[in-house]
Amino acid sequence: MDDARGTLSYIAPVFRVADLKRSLAFYRDQLGFGLDFCYEGFYVSVSRDGCHIHLKCADPTPRDQAAFERDESIDACVAVQSVEGLSAAFEAAGVAIAVPLRQKPYGVEFYVRDLDGYVLAFV
Repeated sequence: MDDARGTLSYIAPVFRVADLKRSLAFYRDQLGFGLDFCYEGFYVSVSRDGCHIHLKCADPTPRDQAAFERDESIDACVAVQSVEGLSAAFEAAGVAIAVPLRQKPYGVEFYVRDLDGYVLAFV
């Protein structure tokens, strides 16, 4: 295959977080992500099963969280092979489920809100 145009490896949303250690602990200990790297103590990459999220210690961008969630907006969408199993594992780990399992035309989904208000959809 001709790689002259470049091959994409992955995409990672960058979440601005108030407390990097707290956010890292949440993604690692409750969501099961592993630490890929830490850059100068203010920027980390975490991943799980090839899905990456970057966390940057900075003031989160202001938004109307209530309106964001009322409109069922999300910050990242993650495709999952066993969404029911993942939901059960997250609940067992003490993760607060923002939107419980539900059937949609495109599949079964649930939402999780992280400690800084970012909403991840697992479908």
